[in-house]
Amino acid sequence: MNVSLPPVVRGPSLQRVVRRLEARPRLRAALIAAPLLLVVSLFIFTAYRGVDFGYHWDEVDWQVKPVRDMVASGILMPRGSIYPAFAKWLILLPTLPAAVTEIMAPQHTARSVQAAMVAAIDSPDYLLTARRAFIVVSALAIVWVYLAALAFRRKWWEALIAASCLGLSWEYNYHSRWVATDCLAVQFSAMTLFFLAMFFRYRRAGWLYAAAVAAGLGTGAKFPAVILLFPVVLASVMSRKSYDVSGQLRRVVALCLVAVLAYLVTTPATIFDPFTFTEQLQWISEHYKNGHWTHTTANGFHHWWLVLVYLSVEYFSPYLPLSLVMFLSIFAGAVFWWRADRRASVLLIGFPIAFLCFFCFRYKAMLARNYLVTIPFLSVLSARTFGELFERVQRRWIRGIAAVLLVAAAAANAIWMVSAAETIRHVDPNADTRAAIAYIAKHPKLKFRISEKVAKLAAEQHLAMPANITTTATSAGAFVFFAKAEGPDPYLIHTNDPWLTMAIFGPRELNFNWYSGWWGHDRILVMTLAKAKESGVALAK
Repeated sequence: MNVSLPPVVRGPSLQRVVRRLEARPRLRAALIAAPLLLVVSLFIFTAYRGVDFGYHWDEVDWQVKPVRDMVASGILMPRGSIYPAFAKWLILLPTLPAAVTEIMAPQHTARSVQAAMVAAIDSPDYLLTARRAFIVVSALAIVWVYLAALAFRRKWWEALIAASCLGLSWEYNYHSRWVATDCLAVQFSAMTLFFLAMFFRYRRAGWLYAAAVAAGLGTGAKFPAVILLFPVVLASVMSRKSYDVSGQLRRVVALCLVAVLAYLVTTPATIFDPFTFTEQLQWISEHYKNGHWTHTTANGFHHWWLVLVYLSVEYFSPYLPLSLVMFLSIFAGAVFWWRADRRASVLLIGFPIAFLCFFCFRYKAMLARNYLVTIPFLSVLSARTFGELFERVQRRWIRGIAAVLLVAAAAANAIWMVSAAETIRHVDPNADTRAAIAYIAKHPKLKFRISEKVAKLAAEQHLAMPANITTTATSAGAFVFFAKAEGPDPYLIHTNDPWLTMAIFGPRELNFNWYSGWWGHDRILVMTLAKAKESGVALAK
């Protein structure tokens, strides 16, 4: 592993420090691991702070309840479902302390252990416990990406940039709280990437088979993650001589078998409950093909466009310029990788393209969480751009400015994550109303119409009403209202639009513009006239 200091911090005064660190490998490794530990700790801390975010559509009915049913039935095997079963095993994990405690009791029986596990699931805080388990597993993806970049012989600070694309992303952070399959698949996507990087570095087949296992487990976390087999097979083909057709086929078949076995370990219902499994799989596949309420796209190209919009203006940062820069760095990084290492670049570029082609041209349902599985590969591509910048630019002051900007960008994302978590812990409609009225006052040239509930809460607090508040819809250029209490039907409101709202005041447990049908906490929205009419807001009629 390359553990040298970044060029921007090197100078004559630091040469002795560098030499001492090189002479003490353990101290050097600890200092290099410290920034990664900081990112992972911040990720887990902020996710934990916002873990009690309220209701999520899929958690109880599709994830927790099936686990309770299998424990109550005494048959510890998840039945066929629209989701594969790795998540079910993770949800089951927090019942083990209760089971072990009961086993240690003098008069325990098999049924008493079973009853203790059921009681643990029925406890009021069990869902929050399960969410915390999902957060920790999701955080492992940050580590895998970091290790993958090091395995590709990138410097530690470039690996840290790649890891930060996950660890300092608010989008990945709030998705990790959900007892759902998506971030589990991201974790196995990052693990697959790491094993492939190790294979390219050491040319040992064991790493390739390990990648196949990770791809199989990823499929057991989320069915579309089966596309992770594509880079595994591709790596196998590229590493052998093209004329050795029989050898190529034997290893490809072996890799696929290993992946299938790993998948079956997580989702045995594929074999033991085949009819229910097939029925559920066909149902969810058809549902996604036909679309999902206002998350429905017109066609494959429209689907592609929305994914690119999400990745470019939302995923990397809540601040548009920063997100755009990081997104564009993916393409520059792809060029740099292609020039330096064709085989590695084929994998890093190939998987995101293969996954998006499979998903976008097959399904019409566009939900932002489905594309997170590509982020580990995109992160390594993005980080290469900044690594190349530091390596090519000779003037130290330019590298210094670049380093300061990167640190500032990381700090901005970190502050947003912390503040977002705190809004979940301190839900206050009165404070949201004050913020909304202050927002109106800061835009005196635009006419706003406020809803009845916003007006009532403002009056109760004796807030001064700005002069640019109007009482008629026809004279208003923007509308201020509570999304759930006064907004349109959540199944019909426009979504998948980063410019859906001008501003949002309330808990930031998710990006409302991409999940506007959210059933959780209420919040105040500010919408332009055009967006309000498009979304069916009654206040704008």
